[in-house]
Amino acid sequence: MTGDDVEQVLIQAALLESGQDVLLLGGGSLALAAHERVGDGWVYVVQSQVEELEELLGEAHAAGASGVAYLVGEAPVLPLPDSAVAAAVGRIATDEGALGAAADELARVLSAGGRVSFAEPDAGAGKELAHALAAAGFEQVQVERVGEEAVVSGRLG
Repeated sequence: MTGDDVEQVLIQAALLESGQDVLLLGGGSLALAAHERVGDGWVYVVQSQVEELEELLGEAHAAGASGVAYLVGEAPVLPLPDSAVAAAVGRIATDEGALGAAADELARVLSAGGRVSFAEPDAGAGKELAHALAAAGFEQVQVERVGEEAVVSGRLG
């Protein structure tokens, strides 16, 4: 399976719908794929590196995508207000021990019933993420193998 396959599974697992706002951790073509799915909704791309955000901005402009915002931040401290988005997708890159804080922060920025879908290259890390999400109040947390990666999804209870 390719990276595109993983991205499609992430989008599908998050149950993105037209008009919804979505948080994207990471970037690349996933930002444009999410934008296509939510239409008039906003895609908030959060990256810790300004250079990566500038590259993504250039790609979005080249594709003619509007409704994509680029924010500097990390999963444990997201630059969004409470209940700002209906879903969060992508990859969580955290320092060791920060996964619980990242899961709590995701619960803060998601609206009631919000969905998450994240890819992890390591199955053990996927299980750790699933545990952290469950501890933060997410329900129906699942870990699915997609090629070499684990896709972790769930819904905020």
